[in-house]
Amino acid sequence: MMALIRTAVAKHLLPRTNTFRALSTTSPRPVHPIPLLPYHRIHLLFGANTDVGKSVVSTGLVRAAAAASSQQQLKSVNYIKPLQCGGSDESFVLRHHRDDDEKRTNDSNGEQPNFGINCETLFRWETPASPHLASRWENMPVSDDEVISSLRSSLKNVKDDGELNRSDDMRSITIVESAGGVLSPSSSSPLNTSTAESHWGWSTQADLYAPLEIPVVFVGDGKLGGISVTLASLEALWSRGYRIDAVVFIEGEVSGNENDDSDGGGSIQFGKGNTEALREYIAMQQRKESMLDGDSIICLPSLPPMPIPLDDWYENNQDEFLKLHQSLCQRWRDNFVE
Repeated sequence: MMALIRTAVAKHLLPRTNTFRALSTTSPRPVHPIPLLPYHRIHLLFGANTDVGKSVVSTGLVRAAAAASSQQQLKSVNYIKPLQCGGSDESFVLRHHRDDDEKRTNDSNGEQPNFGINCETLFRWETPASPHLASRWENMPVSDDEVISSLRSSLKNVKDDGELNRSDDMRSITIVESAGGVLSPSSSSPLNTSTAESHWGWSTQADLYAPLEIPVVFVGDGKLGGISVTLASLEALWSRGYRIDAVVFIEGEVSGNENDDSDGGGSIQFGKGNTEALREYIAMQQRKESMLDGDSIICLPSLPPMPIPLDDWYENNQDEFLKLHQSLCQRWRDNFVE
């Protein structure tokens, strides 16, 4: 039985076809940080795990930036998904932004907003699996260098847009959403230096983007058991030099009787509990690398059960996303204070 299991696993280490690119014999090109510029705010969105609400939070931030565009004179709001396996987070963002855009257009007597929403997926596989497996099974390898080069190009296209380079005012905002959790695999490729004879090599999400030094918005796990995976993920980011500007929890589940107000009764909201645990952990650790404070660690209400649309949820939490948007903008401006 164990022999059969080992054989089954081995078959999935390499592509399904016989085509196999030669192993890389060259060293990877050095990766330099993305220049931080006052007119283009960029945040990289990580999650503690798959299905903690990264795309939900990304969409909320895109909607908040769009809502604040007239006051800030923003020219563009951008969403980039470097690696997509199955489905389309880009479509999710666009669908929920358009609903909000139509509402704001109606509220402004038909006046169209003076900014653009740009969504882009850089590399896509059909298989809903980890990128390191999807790229092997579909025989579509993508190396770390290719991912970083494509992301750099997309960010440069935003920076080179019209008058952005002629002003220090913030004119553009970009959200880059990672795949899976902090240590989830990136896409695999024989051109990655970790490639062996038995499999294409890959990097973790945290290692892939670390050299770019893009500030992070982190989505914690708001479910029972989420404290450990949230703290472990944050430690993994801090140890790689990431600056985390905000942490967002989405209430995952409620335990107990919500209508029982007696002593020892009532409901337990794990998301709020996990939020408080993180605040306490940071205070106890007195981490110098943590810029987080009470206002930058928030918990949002639980999502409605499927298939109820998220329109009302976004509308009810619009103020929270706007406050988070303003906080992130201020932290970005602080980079350039002499």
